[in-house]
Amino acid sequence: MPFAVPFKIHLLKILIFWSFILLLSTEALPQKTLLLEKVGARRKFFFKAEDKFMLRTYKPDTLLRGRLWDIADNDIILQTYIPLTIQYPNIKYVYQNYTFPLKFGVYCMAFGGVTAIAITINHLLNNEQVFTPDMAYLCLPFIGAGIISISLSRERMKIGPRWKLKVLDMPVFPLYGK
Repeated sequence: MPFAVPFKIHLLKILIFWSFILLLSTEALPQKTLLLEKVGARRKFFFKAEDKFMLRTYKPDTLLRGRLWDIADNDIILQTYIPLTIQYPNIKYVYQNYTFPLKFGVYCMAFGGVTAIAITINHLLNNEQVFTPDMAYLCLPFIGAGIISISLSRERMKIGPRWKLKVLDMPVFPLYGK
C-alpha cells in the first residue's frame, strides 16, 4: 500500500483535529445573557458581555452608559470609567439605540446645513439679502427632519410590568441581529 499513512501520523492528525474543535468550542461555553423583553409581545433585546448598554437608575438618579462587563444573577457590572455594580431592582430605564434613524438624521442635518451655507455664500456674492424665504424653504425642512429623526433614534423602556429584565444561563444568537 503505497498511499497508506502510518498509524502514528494518522493518530496525530486526529488529535490535532479534536484539540482544534475543543479550542473553538470554548467560545461557545455557556455564558450569561441579559434579556430585555416586552410582556405579551415579541419584542426582545439580548445583551451579552462587551455589548454597549445604557440605563438610568433609581438611587441615585443617574444615566449610565458603557459596556457590560459581567452579568450575574443579582446584578450587572457596567464598565464606564470605573466598573460599577448595579442591582437589577435599581434599574429604572434601559435605552435602546437604533442606528438608521440616527444616521438619517445626521445626513439630513448635514445636507440642510450645507445647503444653507451654499445659499448664504451665493447671496453674499450677489450682494443680496442674506436670509430670504427661499433659504428657509430649502434648508429648514431638512434640518427639522434631522432633529426629529435623531430624537426618535433612542427608545426608552421603563422596567416594570411591561418590560422585564431576565438573566439567561446560555448564549443567545438571535437570527435578526441584536
